[in-house]
Amino acid sequence: MPACGLDFGTSNTALALPDGTVLPVSPGYSDPRLYRSVIFFPEDERDAYTGAPAISRYLEDPSGRFIQSVKSFLHSASFRATQIRGRTWLIEDLVALLLRRVREAAAPHIGGTAPESVVLGRPALFSTDAAADTLAEQRLRRAAESAGFTRIQFLIEPIAAALSYEAQLTRDELVLVADFGAGTTDLTLMRLGPSRRGNPDRRADVVGSTGVRIGGDRFDAEIMRHSLLPRFGAGSTYRVRGFSDKRLPVPQHVMAKLLSWHEMSFIREKSTQELLELMQESSDKPAEAAALYDLVMDNLGYRLFRAIEAAKVRLSSEEETTLDFEEARIQLHERITRADFETACEPLLRELSEVTEGLLARCEGAGEVDAVFLTGGSSQIPSVRRLYTQRFGEERVRTRDAFTSVAEGLGRASASL
Repeated sequence: MPACGLDFGTSNTALALPDGTVLPVSPGYSDPRLYRSVIFFPEDERDAYTGAPAISRYLEDPSGRFIQSVKSFLHSASFRATQIRGRTWLIEDLVALLLRRVREAAAPHIGGTAPESVVLGRPALFSTDAAADTLAEQRLRRAAESAGFTRIQFLIEPIAAALSYEAQLTRDELVLVADFGAGTTDLTLMRLGPSRRGNPDRRADVVGSTGVRIGGDRFDAEIMRHSLLPRFGAGSTYRVRGFSDKRLPVPQHVMAKLLSWHEMSFIREKSTQELLELMQESSDKPAEAAALYDLVMDNLGYRLFRAIEAAKVRLSSEEETTLDFEEARIQLHERITRADFETACEPLLRELSEVTEGLLARCEGAGEVDAVFLTGGSSQIPSVRRLYTQRFGEERVRTRDAFTSVAEGLGRASASL
């Protein structure tokens, strides 16, 4: 029975074999090992697009429903289902569609048979609320079953990343693993090394584990908050109809929704449209009001956040960059320095530091940490890496493939299925 490890991520999904090989489940795209965790339901078609083709189709014509970051809602009891083209889709139905497509994409690489057994990654904490955490895992299990997997085991994602790191060790170590995803950061302190490698049950090797809802999406949001919101009217006022001398600031709830592109769809309703039209008529910053209207009503959030993410990535290797974005009446040419970005992200870094120190304090009797293994996209942000090099020393901080370490470890764990 073919087995695999499957890393269902907020942004990307990857699948690996028991030997750790991460399969090219998204051929023809920039990194074929990464299957984008997105779905697009075009308004005028019966088909649903997933992965990179969903993005391409959406950018051709955004008319329809674009679903992203569904993993982030697995723990939410209030997010049960959504209506798409007259059909009710449970949240596990959406996840199942993605997992099924990835499972089927793996089949040609393993003799034409799709894997039936899976070690499925999950965060250390979907939620700090125990009931919500259980709900998320139950939903993920049902989705995997619906996708065609008949034998399912879960493994905490930072433990999977640790198994990837362990494959290269020649001596035993006490390792702090930090896995930075798009939605969460998971931390695990674990004993690794040749004497433990290959044991089917590694629970005894885990000294401690925790998680926090800080991921790449929140770093993107800080660029939007500190550098771009003024370009969409933050701080401006508009005149109330019927009151020539009464002006109000742009509502905070509108600005808050702009910090996450998929939240923007929730303000594309009639009442908000009327408000945005009123702001265009009477704003003390008409160009910014026009940009806000087009951003929301022309469904340009995804395109803008792609530009934000690209700027963030450039700031990992450059001291400054320019975020260029020209769509409709939006004309952005915003200079962003790494120093400004790091200042904006200080609250996130403080929270990461507090969570890290809290884990170490709870595991105080475990001994000295031999190494720190950083993985995931945000591990490449200089200020994030510096947080750990300043605490542990440059010589103890290690990195490997930022985007597939978890999948590789899950694949290695599936050898015991």
